[in-house]
Amino acid sequence: MKPDWQSKDGSVQLFCGDCLEILPKLQKTTIDAVVTDPPYGINHPTDYKTRGRGNRPRFKKVACKDYPQIAGDDAPFDPQHLLDLRIPMILWGGNYYASRLPDSSGWLVWDKLRGEDLDQATCELAWTNCVKGVRCFRYLWDGFRKAGEHGEQFHPMQKPVALMKWCLSLRWTKTFSTICDPYMGSGSTAVACIRLGKPFVGIELVPEYFDIAKQRIERALHIPPAKEKERKGLVF
Repeated sequence: MKPDWQSKDGSVQLFCGDCLEILPKLQKTTIDAVVTDPPYGINHPTDYKTRGRGNRPRFKKVACKDYPQIAGDDAPFDPQHLLDLRIPMILWGGNYYASRLPDSSGWLVWDKLRGEDLDQATCELAWTNCVKGVRCFRYLWDGFRKAGEHGEQFHPMQKPVALMKWCLSLRWTKTFSTICDPYMGSGSTAVACIRLGKPFVGIELVPEYFDIAKQRIERALHIPPAKEKERKGLVF
């Protein structure tokens, strides 16, 4: 199947469309693992500016705007189409659809280092079928207070590139080559793969997010590995 966009060397391939239709057409042998942050089925509001979120004191320093809706978030998420691939995977938000996942002792915890007085989650969880035991990544991500990547917020459920890079650098995952993210969103997993030198296949249904991801990927591809330490102040 021909991608809608790919890098010059073919190491990054992007598809704009429904992963339920695209995944079966891809050669499964070309994908080593799935690392993704799918819609959780919580109907998360994306109209931050319209709802006046930017008027709240703790968001005053954040550029508040409305985002496109997250495709599929208005219905319970069923991961069966991913499980049918029978390959290693990391699924963020697994606690929202845990009843539809096999039992696993391998969970990932992202501790956002937020205050316990918030009504928002202080941690996020990912189900895995390839990691042993529960592993924790501590990385500040609280409105304008972030450990790094102080650039624009591209997606209302955006994950830090540092988090996705950590996921792919564990001793159980670092040997995986081509990574597929069938719910690519703004492309954080893709940028992490580029920084680690891993081939990437991304699928995104919403055209606006597809374009954002492509732009982030193009920027990441133009920064050589030797400049890794200089990335911190860049917008990804």
